[in-house]
Amino acid sequence: MAEQKISPEDYSLVDRDSAFNAIYQQNSHRNNHTNSKQTHQSSVLTIGVAACSIRQINGTDVSLSIDSVIVEEPLEIHLIYSDCAGKQKERVYLVTMRTPGDDLNLVTGLLLAEGIINSASDIVGINEHFDLDEMSQNEIHLRLSSDVVVDWALINRDSTSFSSCGVCGKSSIQSLELRDIPDLDSTEGWLSGLIIPHFSDKLRQYQSMFNQTGGVHGCALFDAKGTLLLSCEDVGRHNALDKLMGVLARRPELDPQEKIVFLSGRISFELVQKVLVSGISVLIAVGAPSNLAINMAKRFNLTLIGFSRNGGFNVYHGAFRLNLATDIENQHDN
Repeated sequence: MAEQKISPEDYSLVDRDSAFNAIYQQNSHRNNHTNSKQTHQSSVLTIGVAACSIRQINGTDVSLSIDSVIVEEPLEIHLIYSDCAGKQKERVYLVTMRTPGDDLNLVTGLLLAEGIINSASDIVGINEHFDLDEMSQNEIHLRLSSDVVVDWALINRDSTSFSSCGVCGKSSIQSLELRDIPDLDSTEGWLSGLIIPHFSDKLRQYQSMFNQTGGVHGCALFDAKGTLLLSCEDVGRHNALDKLMGVLARRPELDPQEKIVFLSGRISFELVQKVLVSGISVLIAVGAPSNLAINMAKRFNLTLIGFSRNGGFNVYHGAFRLNLATDIENQHDN
């Protein structure tokens, strides 16, 4: 997916003694990709990335430079829904910190994971009756289908979450069991173990914000051949996955069967929950899973793989989906 860029000519330095002294205006956009953070700093800034002046210290040497940092801003989510009497109402669902730029997919994935909606089609209106001058860029108004029942008594959470984890701590395995979670495909041996160690490098090639800032989480959707189909980034790891799940929900041609979600960080319970709701049967990450993530993977028969790095990985559950025997035979043949 092409990404919008901001030309360095479109921002100006305003205060060299300030930590953050660069502002940019989106006067023009152009598409460009690079794998080097240094090249990015001297050429273009992605939407969601800001320029920042820094003092670089190396021993006794001090130099002034421009760095790229990730943007973190609040998003206030409003739901417009019908109550039990059929009367339309509007209420703030929550405020979450995120990297701007993909709000609709973020909110779609979040509402799916939390069981507020069952499909992307349950969102029937977005920012209706609002002029651009009337609405903040940090709020989104979603009108839900009249068939959607929003039970606020069951929404047990604070009104504000934080970007380090997105939305955390609501559900348990028992509550997830009460929901209509799709049964995962139990086909054996469809995923070659040889391609798994390459997922991290493939994702990195598409992480434009990480390549510029080094300060975001990423995730990707792969097929059984190891082809990267989708990728998303955000300052919050939960938000990055919500964005990915939102895109997937809006792309019905992408069947979740024999697909893999790959994460750039660790695996928590909430991340497993989001993948289970999508119907995808394999979750792989660079980092470690928590014990609750492992328990949930076992309960719902999800293939869970951690520490996918340096050519190896750990399988915590669901090894039956891996084709390890063929991999060993190929190694012997070589």
